[in-house]
Amino acid sequence: MKANLFIFLLLFTLLVPQAFAAKPTPPHPIPNSVCIDAGHGGTDSGTSNNELLEKNVNLDVAILLEIKLKGAGYKVFMTRRDDDNLSNADRYNYCNDNKASILISIHHNGSSDASVDFTSALYIKKSDVALANIVAKEVSGQLNIANHGISRFASGVLLKANMPATISEGFFLTNTNEYNLINTAGRLDQEANALLSATQIYFGK
Repeated sequence: MKANLFIFLLLFTLLVPQAFAAKPTPPHPIPNSVCIDAGHGGTDSGTSNNELLEKNVNLDVAILLEIKLKGAGYKVFMTRRDDDNLSNADRYNYCNDNKASILISIHHNGSSDASVDFTSALYIKKSDVALANIVAKEVSGQLNIANHGISRFASGVLLKANMPATISEGFFLTNTNEYNLINTAGRLDQEANALLSATQIYFGK
C-alpha cells in the first residue's frame, strides 16, 4: 500500500506542474518586418476584368510594394513571387515561420456592377484592427475612392497569423474606371505607395 502511495505521489509531482505550465508564447517578431501575401494564384484566379486576372494584379502590387518597402529599410517576406497554388496554411505558416511583424494580404474586389468601386480592409483578431483601419484609410485616400472601412472576416490567414494582419481589398477590379487607370495611369503603383504609407504610419515612421 505504501509503495502504491509513493508511486502516486511521484507521478503527481512530475505530471501536475506540466499540466498547468504556461502555454508557449509566439516567438518575438523581427522588428519592422512585413509579410506580403499576394492573394489567389495558380488555378485560383480570383475576380477578373477582360484580360486582367486578380491573381496577377495582386502579385503586381505585391512586387511593387516589396521594392518600396525594402527601399524604405523594411525587412520583407513574400508568400509567393510566381503564379503558385498556395493554401491558407501555406500563407500563414510562411509568415509565422519568418516571424514577421505584420501581414498584409493583397486582394481586389469584384462585382457584376461595373460602376461599383470602394476600398475596404478585413480583419478577425483584435490585434488586426489598427492595421486594417490604417490600410483602408490610406488606400482610399491616395486612390481617391470611397472608404467602406473594415469588416470582420473569417479568414484562416488572418486567424492563424501570429502577428497583426489584414486583407486589403484595394478597389474593385471589375470597375470600368479602375480598368482604364490600371492600363493608363500607373494605378497599381499608386496602390503600392498607399500600402507603403500605411506601413510607415503603423510603425510610427
